[in-house]
Amino acid sequence: MCVYLVLAALILAAGVGCANRDDAVAATTGKEKPQTQMTPQDLEQLMRKIGPGYQVLQKHLQANETAEAGKQAQQLAELFGGVEKFWTQHNRPDAAKWAGEARTLASDAAGTAAASSVPKATAAAEKLGGVCKQCHSTYREDDGQGGYRIKASALR
Repeated sequence: MCVYLVLAALILAAGVGCANRDDAVAATTGKEKPQTQMTPQDLEQLMRKIGPGYQVLQKHLQANETAEAGKQAQQLAELFGGVEKFWTQHNRPDAAKWAGEARTLASDAAGTAAASSVPKATAAAEKLGGVCKQCHSTYREDDGQGGYRIKASALR
């Protein structure tokens, strides 16, 4: 048993199994490495997944495909977590709040869909769409190609 403890200590000290030295330090000291600042391009990548994902969620709900709707809604919740992180990092508390609400509503839709409650999941999805519109009207603009982009004024 003592040999295993020594090996575990050596592995932690060497950082084996950690992605990099910062992860090894975090594992041994309890201090997390600083978070990487998300860029507008990161937000755009999230948005390019959220829009179509929301449409797929709606289709699954309309077809009473609760298992698939639940999976899609959970994916949206994870994506909105990234959106919330972006807006928090860029000091836009209103946008971060909307993203948090969207994350919660997507989670609610996932849970209620998994419980085979299409009406409740649909209601959560409809509220989610309303939250999206609030943020888009403030921080997004038409890109002239059928999509949206972040307003330049959003990142001052």
